[in-house]
Amino acid sequence: MIRLNSEEQRILADLEALLVEAEPGSESLPMVLEALRDTLKAERAVAYGVDVGPDRYHVSYSHSSGFPQPTEAVFDALETFLSDRESLWGWYDPARPAPAQRNRALHFRSLQESEARQMPLHDLPAYEVGRRLGLSEAELEAQRDRVNVRSGAVYRQLGMERMAFLRTLVCEGPALLGWMGLMREEPFTEREQRVLQALTPALQRRLTMETRLRESGLMSTALEVAMEALGRAAWVVSRSGRVVHANSAGRVWLDRGEPELMEQLRRGAQGVPCSGPLTLTPLRTPGLPPHYLAIDTGTASSAAARVQALAARWSLTARESEVLTHIVQGETNKSIAGRLGCAERTVEVHVTHLLAKAHVESRSALIARFFQTS
Repeated sequence: MIRLNSEEQRILADLEALLVEAEPGSESLPMVLEALRDTLKAERAVAYGVDVGPDRYHVSYSHSSGFPQPTEAVFDALETFLSDRESLWGWYDPARPAPAQRNRALHFRSLQESEARQMPLHDLPAYEVGRRLGLSEAELEAQRDRVNVRSGAVYRQLGMERMAFLRTLVCEGPALLGWMGLMREEPFTEREQRVLQALTPALQRRLTMETRLRESGLMSTALEVAMEALGRAAWVVSRSGRVVHANSAGRVWLDRGEPELMEQLRRGAQGVPCSGPLTLTPLRTPGLPPHYLAIDTGTASSAAARVQALAARWSLTARESEVLTHIVQGETNKSIAGRLGCAERTVEVHVTHLLAKAHVESRSALIARFFQTS
C-alpha cells in the first residue's frame, strides 16, 4: 500500500479543513472540487447526487469545475443521462451501490479506450475489475457494452470521451450520498488515487451532514404545522437556548420579551430541570447538534377561561365560542364539524366570522391573538 508523503499529507489536511470549517449548508463542495482538481492536476471535476424515484433517477444536486459549458448545461446533461432507471446505471447502481464500490476511489479508462474493448479499470485483469465493481466477468462484459452505448452521447456532449476518470461513490451504508470524480486525458496514478481515497471519509462526513440539513429543511414545514396544531405556545431551541422557531402563540411570548421564559428555555436546553408548566423534549437528528421542543403546558389549562373572556369581548355566539375552542387546540375544520355534528361548510362560516370579530386575516393570526390577549 502506498503511503502519502509529507506534501500529500499537507494537501489532504488542507482539503479536510475546507470540508470541516465551512459553515453548515454553505457551498463547501465546490471549493473542495476546485482545490482537488488543482491539486491532482485534473482538467475537470464533478460532484452530483441522485434521487431514486419509482420510475427514473433524478439529479438532486450537481457541482462542476473546469467545464467549458455552464453549470446548468452540465446539470442538464447529467439529468438526461439519468433518465432511464435501469440497474446498473453506468458502472454502478445509484439505488444501492455494490459494497465493493462504496467509499472507494476507483480509476476508469476513457470512453474511447473502453469502446476499443479494453477493461474499464487500468492494468487489472477482468476478475479483479469485476471484484472491485461487484460484478461477475459476464456481467462486466454485458455492462461495458451498455455503458459505452448509453454514456457515449453525454460524454461527447461534454467533451469527455478521451478523458480518464478517478471517482469515489460517497455512501452512508447502502445509500449513495454523492458521486465525486476527476477527469483528464492522462491516466491518474495510483498515488493520486490514494489521495482521493484518503479524502473520502471527510467527504462522507460532510455529505452526511448536508443530507441531514436538507432533510431537516424538508421537515421544517411539517414541524411548523404540528407546532401550530398544539394549541399552546411552543418553541424549538438550540442547546445554547437560542430560539430557532416558535409557533404563533410562542411568538407572542417572545414579542413580550419575557425574561423569565427566556431563562427557563436556556436552562432547560442545558439540562437544568424546568420549573412550572414548561416541558422540553430532545429533537435528535444524526449529523446535527441537539435541539429541543419546548411547550408551555400551562396555556392549555387556561384556554377554557380565555375563550369565555374573549367570547364576551368579541361578542361571540355560543357556536363561535365552541369553534374557537377547537381551533386553538389545533383541530381542522373537518374535525370540528365531526365534533359539532354539522357540515364542514358551516364551520368555515363560523371561522370567517371569528376572523372578522378578532380583526385578523388568518387562522394562525387568530391563534396568536387568542394567546396574546390578556
